[in-house]
Amino acid sequence: MKESKYAAWVDKEKRKSTFHSFDWFLLVNALFSFYLCLQRLGSGLYQSLSHFLRSAPAITGVMLVAIVTYMVLRLLRPYGENARWCGLIASVTVLSLCWCVAFHHLIVMGNVTLVYPLLIGLVFASLIPFYLSPLLLCLFTVPILTMSISENIILRGAASLANVFSYLLMLFLIYSAKRMLEKWFMLAIERERENKQLIDRLGKLANRDPLTGLANRRYFSNYFDSVFSREAESREPFVIILLDVDFFKKYNDHYGHQMGDDCLIRLAECFENCVRRSQDLVARYGGEEFIILLPKSNRAEAIAVAERIKTQVAAIAIPHEGSDIGQWVTVSQGIALWRAGVGREQLVEMADKALYQTKANGRNGYTLAGEE
Repeated sequence: MKESKYAAWVDKEKRKSTFHSFDWFLLVNALFSFYLCLQRLGSGLYQSLSHFLRSAPAITGVMLVAIVTYMVLRLLRPYGENARWCGLIASVTVLSLCWCVAFHHLIVMGNVTLVYPLLIGLVFASLIPFYLSPLLLCLFTVPILTMSISENIILRGAASLANVFSYLLMLFLIYSAKRMLEKWFMLAIERERENKQLIDRLGKLANRDPLTGLANRRYFSNYFDSVFSREAESREPFVIILLDVDFFKKYNDHYGHQMGDDCLIRLAECFENCVRRSQDLVARYGGEEFIILLPKSNRAEAIAVAERIKTQVAAIAIPHEGSDIGQWVTVSQGIALWRAGVGREQLVEMADKALYQTKANGRNGYTLAGEE
């Protein structure tokens, strides 16, 4: 699953890179076309601009296709990446055919010396946006190379060993340049992936309690602020439960700090298993204190969670010979239900008072604030 997600992410990055550099390639095509227009108009072969347009429409056609493609790709943005990609394929195909016609015209007119510098420039320029897409690279370069090389051989009889070697050398340079650029891209994308993973790990470390793996107090505070603002504005009920491990100092004194840490880890797992929804948050509040936030929850749901905690803690049966109320580890809970007019700090104080009331009542239970 992870590998398929990674492959999909790489493909998305490849397309993003192609789209990013394609505007530059359209500009190159337009400039090459503009250069040919100036060069041909200055050659004296055409009586007027209209005569040139009738004789070599493909040259100006390249410029028009580049301009239209630039606008169309922007109009396709609201329709998603697939629509833009289809537009990209179509425009590359049309550009290639236009250049085939333009180079054919130049070869027929005897301007072979002009054709090949432009051909090589275009082909190598196409490597920049298309080196990550063999399809687009082939769509653009194969028709142009096939037409130019075949016409040079057929019309000019340029089938010498030196010319054949030059063609093979050009193909080798195109292929090796593509491989090298793709290798650099994959190296960069792998480093970006590693950096993202490192940032994610650092983010988790900043928001997680290193001992229990639960959310820490800082993360809880931020999450609580967002939930409080949202639920208070929409008048939705929500609950916090403050928990404290009974006689935990005696536990540490009797079993040692290592066993104390193991006890907290097991309790943290237990608390997480007692909440049911992804939006519910269990956090370590400090020392042996924990806190649970239950968005969009009412009194009955809060009591159900508290009952599950009491039952599950009893079920894992962690020995506690130093406890004054039994032989197993127990927890006390204070529940506070938000109501209109109650502030953030006031809600926490209500849960804290309910927790102390639970302790006063003998511990190993829960108290709902306002119902002591």
